[in-house]
Amino acid sequence: MGLPVNSPSEVAAYVGTAVIRDLSTTRQTISLPSGAKWVQITYRLLPGATATANQFAKVVLNASTDSDAAGKLALDGANTPIFQGDDVAFAATSDSLITRLDVVTEAAVGTEKTVMRIIYGV
Repeated sequence: MGLPVNSPSEVAAYVGTAVIRDLSTTRQTISLPSGAKWVQITYRLLPGATATANQFAKVVLNASTDSDAAGKLALDGANTPIFQGDDVAFAATSDSLITRLDVVTEAAVGTEKTVMRIIYGV
């Protein structure tokens, strides 16, 4: 009979999560060495907190180096803006998985309390 063959849609997957509290203008890097087929990012202002004017997060996928990430995060159109309250989902093809995310905020944070949740599937 031979060995069973499962289609990619039937292969067991792993779901991981990362949480970044009080995101700032200091770049945060999330490495996914096995590669993710999808990533969902949620960015929230925590209850009772006061928002910083003109605040949003910027995300870059699969930067090749820290310098590449810094350049893309600094250039409008080279990153994906995520506004407080947004949920954003990214999907990848099997030959080009998501292996790295770099995130910063647009403006310096004062007393603002935020959380960014990143959920990914491998």
